Amino acid sequence: MALKIDFEEESKEQLNPDTPNAMGGTELAQKWLFSRLDPELKDYFQFVASRKRKLEDKPRIFWVHDLAQDPEVEFLKEHKNMLEFEKIVFVSHWQQYQYGVYLGVPYDHGVVVQHAIDPIPEHEKPKDKINCVYFSTPHRGLEVLLEAWSEMKQRYPSEAVDSAELNIFSSFKIYDRPHMDEQFRHVYQKARDMPQVNYSGSVPNEDIRKNLEKMHILAYPSTYMETACITALESLSAKCLAVIPNLAALPETTANFAWMYNYEPAPERHVAVHAHILSRAIDNYWAEETQSLLNVQKQYFDIFYNWDLRANQWNSFLNGLKMGIEEKKKRNDTT
Repeated sequence: MALKIDFEEESKEQLNPDTPNAMGGTELAQKWLFSRLDPELKDYFQFVASRKRKLEDKPRIFWVHDLAQDPEVEFLKEHKNMLEFEKIVFVSHWQQYQYGVYLGVPYDHGVVVQHAIDPIPEHEKPKDKINCVYFSTPHRGLEVLLEAWSEMKQRYPSEAVDSAELNIFSSFKIYDRPHMDEQFRHVYQKARDMPQVNYSGSVPNEDIRKNLEKMHILAYPSTYMETACITALESLSAKCLAVIPNLAALPETTANFAWMYNYEPAPERHVAVHAHILSRAIDNYWAEETQSLLNVQKQYFDIFYNWDLRANQWNSFLNGLKMGIEEKKKRNDTT
């Protein structure tokens, strides 16, 4: 089961002026932030989100969402290029560490401001069956999940597993680049043909949030190094158990609440491990101790990853940065 995709091409699709309808995680985060940011600060700074293109004559913030190995950020290796920005804002501590190791970005030139969400409203989960969900792009583990789902149904039968359903919201239309779906046509068709699997393409975030109220488990055998994960944040706020590997920033993002397993680089082994852990999660979702943990989980993510908190952090950070810039200008004007 070999998964092949040009990751460099995928990274360049995001925030591309030729894809104005793209609504991936980076675009959503930027939309959510700008709707809450102090207008004076929004105008004072230029925000460069992951793709350095035309720089304006104003203080600049480089808000990176990508891996340190991405060709788009390789320019940061040159110290003078890094200094084109007042600060580099990272979406996770893991990501900041990686930029230090691979690109030499010093800690004092960066700051971590993690992602945020609007909490999923309180709701009651359906009790007739366990609903699992996957709503990331297909190259991040969908084929592994489909294989694991089949293996789970065969190897770990139980009343809960036998009735469980898998709901998939996934395609590259979220990046406004449907041509990238061509290499995954066989995966989509496989999902459509599998019993107890409901395949949909990409849907708006508002629809995802509503669907999460009916979901019990995020089944996400990620094969991609996430720098952060809005998919996980929204799922955990929706009181979903997250069954995920300990890859990249996922441990940091899920804050020990996920049913996490050791990442397996061999697809066959990854399938086997995910199938086993997922079956246990399905069997134990309604256990009293699981429900107690989910209540704490929701409270944590609704508070710590709430946009009300994060917007205050952004505004405070940018106000402090602006004050420092203006004071420096005054000192320079008097010398």
